[in-house]
Amino acid sequence: MAVGMVNVTLSATTQITSTRIPVQQVIIHNPTGNGSITIGTSAMDATNYGFLVAAGANSPPIGPFSAAAPLNLNELYIRGTDTNVVRVFYITH
Repeated sequence: MAVGMVNVTLSATTQITSTRIPVQQVIIHNPTGNGSITIGTSAMDATNYGFLVAAGANSPPIGPFSAAAPLNLNELYIRGTDTNVVRVFYITH
């Protein structure tokens, strides 16, 4: 098991990474000063999404997932204000 983190600069609906990274758990932090963000899949829009995260808050933990059925980090998207930066912390298998 290892941990990783990445800063994601938003531009409309932004894929966290284009690299397939199997993860056990993900937490997304939306820093103070940003607008609210939504987290979901590539199909999300203004009313269809998984989580809403206010500025200065963390998403609920996404996972844990088993090694047999991990979530791939490239399946998650973030929608928010262009040029805002959010922080993604993840645990791999």
